[in-house]
Amino acid sequence: MAAVTCARCGEEGPALEKPPLPGEIGVLVSERVCARCWREWLGMQVRVINEYRLVPADPQHFDYLVGQMKEFLGLKDA
Repeated sequence: MAAVTCARCGEEGPALEKPPLPGEIGVLVSERVCARCWREWLGMQVRVINEYRLVPADPQHFDYLVGQMKEFLGLKDA
């Protein structure tokens, strides 16, 4: 299994098996975020969706969610 140095926790950990999202953002996440931090984001994502009543199918809501994901994972400047 491949390893990455995670942008969020700064530790080397197991990489994701495949990009978790389509396109460039999925590749970025798979190259810079460890599997443990990605799982933590999935839990936080539910809270963000519920708190802000987001509909991920809405492009504006999806963009907001991606911004929150980047901030949480330490990819804000990426």
